[in-house]
Amino acid sequence: MTTEGTALVTGGTGTLGRELVRRLARDPQAPGIVVLSRHGREAEPAFPSSVRILHGDLRAGAGLDLSVKAREELSAEVTEILHCAAETRFTRSLEEARAVNVVGTRSLMEFAGTCRRLRRFGCFSTVYVAGLRTGRFTEDDLEVGEAGFANSYERSKSEMEREVRAWMADLPVAVYRLSTLMGDSVTGAVGRPNAFHHALSLLYHGLAPMIPGDPQHRVDLVAVDYVAAAACWLFRHRFEAGRTYHLCSGSGKSGTLAELIDAAIDSFHRFRPDWRRRQAEKPAVVDLATYELFVRSVEETGNEVLLRATRAVQSFATQLAYPKIFDTARTEAALGGSGLRPPPVLDVLPKVVRSCIEADWRPTAS
Repeated sequence: MTTEGTALVTGGTGTLGRELVRRLARDPQAPGIVVLSRHGREAEPAFPSSVRILHGDLRAGAGLDLSVKAREELSAEVTEILHCAAETRFTRSLEEARAVNVVGTRSLMEFAGTCRRLRRFGCFSTVYVAGLRTGRFTEDDLEVGEAGFANSYERSKSEMEREVRAWMADLPVAVYRLSTLMGDSVTGAVGRPNAFHHALSLLYHGLAPMIPGDPQHRVDLVAVDYVAAAACWLFRHRFEAGRTYHLCSGSGKSGTLAELIDAAIDSFHRFRPDWRRRQAEKPAVVDLATYELFVRSVEETGNEVLLRATRAVQSFATQLAYPKIFDTARTEAALGGSGLRPPPVLDVLPKVVRSCIEADWRPTAS
């Protein structure tokens, strides 16, 4: 495989993007790497010296907010694109989410159309384009019908995938959907806390008296290092344009809601022995109507601490009441020979909890 050309990575400063860039940089057969970073963002992570940082903005249209010269040079050299940039905060308005997830992706697709040497384009999405559908959701599924979505992130990502599918006739694009990132499977490190980690924090601080869902329904979480390794393998060794892949735990490696709650509480006891003295009650697992009544009561009481806590995880919690299994048949077949399998969620969770406790719920990855 030739090393000529350039791989353009968006979202390279994010939790998954950092892992992807570092893995690509260690691959002697990979092309050079350019990370497109938005102006005014936090300091870029410590990438290898071979990685170039180019400041631009997907929201600025196909020009990417680059000078004409920089854009033309980039267009001439890019052979691969990995699109990880996204607005992932559930509390954003639909307009704000669309600005990055839909309009930004469209801009990158338009730029990709000017890259005459482009061989492959990997676009990252989420399995939660399934929205509030229940049951089995395959790698070819996208429509949710009347089910709807839990938040603006899910809806905007579904709209993004429709845009991407429309471009597949003209560009070599594959879609990689991931579930909720929980942390590193070896160290438990958390690059950027998400709604799952906020939920763990609420449980730890006794601010989660109830959780919606069914104790026996499975919850799909996935280790970030597995996602990065699998995505790189699929992108570099098994790329097939027009395909969608589920990078998640699936039915074999995920845990039930009851198992996750018990494992989290057991980890609190193990890694912070004095936690037991908090006398925090184990949360009750209730139906969605009861949980929504609880949320309304919190809003009416005006308890700002509990209100902020509840709002931070409300969309994530709502998904628990709409159980689904994400089919991974295509991904498993494509990963054949790689040795890559998602690690069991219940093996990773204690490491993540320990990392969160030791870091006082702040980011723990560089």
